[in-house]
Amino acid sequence: MPGPRKYLWKDDDGEVRWHDVPAPARGAPKPEGGRYFGANGWSTGLESDSASVHSSQVNEFREDAKKQGLTGVEFDKSGNVKFTSRDQRARYLRYRGFYDRDAGYGDPTPRNF
Repeated sequence: MPGPRKYLWKDDDGEVRWHDVPAPARGAPKPEGGRYFGANGWSTGLESDSASVHSSQVNEFREDAKKQGLTGVEFDKSGNVKFTSRDQRARYLRYRGFYDRDAGYGDPTPRNF
């Protein structure tokens, strides 16, 4: 008969240990990278390398996104784009003519499929 189920996660002191509970208690440090996945995956936004622009074009693309009403699209100084919601991501990708090859319901897809 197998023993009780064990879960591996990092303690507050930074050590990775086996535990009897599936997740750290509330208030525990965020996972590496500062992102939670699942229902809270969008809480920190989604950054896209493939939709990014050259660093010299950041101001131009910021203004263009603003003119199009894309309020949940942000560019950092290196040109990476960050989306605050799935809707804003879908709108921006459609506007730029991009699509998601692994698209799910509501994600931008090519019009010729």
